Amino acid sequence: MADFVKGGLNLRPPFGVNEYLRSTQDVKKESYTVAASTVPTTNIFPGGPQKILDRGVVMAKITSGADAGKVGPFQAGVTDGRQTAANIVGLNDTFLPWQLLDRDVDIAVTYECTAVQGWCKELIADGTSTALTNTTADAMRGTKGVDIRFH
Repeated sequence: MADFVKGGLNLRPPFGVNEYLRSTQDVKKESYTVAASTVPTTNIFPGGPQKILDRGVVMAKITSGADAGKVGPFQAGVTDGRQTAANIVGLNDTFLPWQLLDRDVDIAVTYECTAVQGWCKELIADGTSTALTNTTADAMRGTKGVDIRFH
């Protein structure tokens, strides 16, 4: 008889395209290259680690190191520029379920829109994803180059 054991593998919850926009009116986007090295690996099934970049993740410029000029997820505790609120360029709009395992990838970043704060994400210091904090949301409202309104 088949056996099924639930839990114990520390797997990521099911994934797919994450909607983060409140409205599709007046949405403006810009193209950037995301550095694969800045996206943490995660286990989603018992086959090995994956690098997944969801839509709605806060993206920031990399200002130092080998990937300078590219972008990566905004994250506290790093030292390449992505930890600085002034370097935030917007919210990722391209769902990448595995491509970052192989290479850097071009993505669309939304820099002007109306979004739902609870549907947006940022990375904390250990690289895990969390809901967008009020502090980061405030940094994205009406600043130079980024104007994201949250509901």
